[in-house]
Amino acid sequence: MKPFLIAAASGLCLASLAGAASAENVTIFGYDLNATIRAEAAPTYEGGKKYSAFPSGNLAISRPWEFDSYGAPDDAASFAIVNTKHISFGAAASIREDRGNSGGLEGMRNIGWSLEGGGFVNIWPTDWMRIHGEVLRGLTAQDGILVDTGLDFVTRPGRWMIAGGPRFSWADDKFNGTYFGVTAAEAAASPRIVNPYLAKAGPHFAGLEVNAEYKWRPRWRLTLDANYHHLLGDDANSPLVRQLGSAEQFSAAAGVRFLLGD
Repeated sequence: MKPFLIAAASGLCLASLAGAASAENVTIFGYDLNATIRAEAAPTYEGGKKYSAFPSGNLAISRPWEFDSYGAPDDAASFAIVNTKHISFGAAASIREDRGNSGGLEGMRNIGWSLEGGGFVNIWPTDWMRIHGEVLRGLTAQDGILVDTGLDFVTRPGRWMIAGGPRFSWADDKFNGTYFGVTAAEAAASPRIVNPYLAKAGPHFAGLEVNAEYKWRPRWRLTLDANYHHLLGDDANSPLVRQLGSAEQFSAAAGVRFLLGD
């Protein structure tokens, strides 16, 4: 499901120590440094039916007035080159977790951690509606292209910021082939899958994201989110999903987001 950023954990600890020793915000070239720590439950691999719980976290930089700006938990990390009231766009990056070959995936190839890079755009037709899109290309482990889009309806009652909306994702044949295809060698090595399978370019999933954030203290926010994806097309028909897993994918997380500093 969503990438689990192991690298962020060590960075988060170091940044927290730095923040504790500072009387002001921790900044990088004038940008505030903020962190998120979450407990998350999600499928063990995208398309799988078994779930696991794990910690996750990330670090982000933002201008001081952007700390309470809306950003969905399923957005890639981003840096805006242009940022106005109604539109922003810039660079985006993400890390997709690795996939092993234990259990039901016996015989499948190992897929390593994948750094993904590309760009994003946010369009705000009104203060309560955001149109989001991002295009990411794998830079390590796989070189497929993924296009994620979403529509968010945002409301801010009292100390809460609550949002949600539909999601749609498309992927090229390299991405779908890597994560949902089965080669002849894999089919021969698998005790469960008999025939190879070719996953071509096409729709990846349709789904829904809902999330909420509570302004607990001036520098601290409590976060909750839940996510549903229904795999589509060749991805849903893959034997990795149809025989071993499920096209219905759920995840949920709770955590805290805070500005580093004192």
